[in-house]
Amino acid sequence: MVRYRHLCLTSRAHHTSADINPKGLVPAIEYQGRALYESLVLCEFLEEAYPNHKPHLLPADPFERARVRLWIDHTSKTIIPSWHRLLQAQSTEQQDAARQELYDAQRKLAQQVKGPYFTGNEFSLVDIANAPWVAREYILAEHRGYDRAQVGDGWSEYAERLATRESTIKTTNVSVFSSKLLLLLKPWFFMY
Repeated sequence: MVRYRHLCLTSRAHHTSADINPKGLVPAIEYQGRALYESLVLCEFLEEAYPNHKPHLLPADPFERARVRLWIDHTSKTIIPSWHRLLQAQSTEQQDAARQELYDAQRKLAQQVKGPYFTGNEFSLVDIANAPWVAREYILAEHRGYDRAQVGDGWSEYAERLATRESTIKTTNVSVFSSKLLLLLKPWFFMY
């Protein structure tokens, strides 16, 4: 069993996130007196530090583990930057180009999905890397004309499985907060 302690970051009685992560961001953990941070790094660390814990986030086969890491890299270097470019694009032309770039990147990943999840029946690190962005696609749909169905090649079904997974819902309860925040930020991000 992995033990953890929830820290209320607004309380001075506890460590602040900056005590563990010099960037002041979460998630961050302290393991045997040493700090670790960055979501995907932590996932890989927990996989290695607790090898008997199931389910596994990485396949046992070394080739398949490397393949998963390649598609995490694709997510980090292609999907996420495209997502941000679309959100930040101001002109119709910029939005159209960024939207197509995102569709292409998501389609490329969707073509590699082997089952309900990326590696098949087991939820994997690729799914974890994509779940937060899938859960927030409504922002792009509301403000940038994004349509999940336009990606094709099974992306809608894959994205829906990620978005409706209990662990995703429990960790991305942002729709109300994000909508209110977006209303406040609209003059800066959504200039028409």
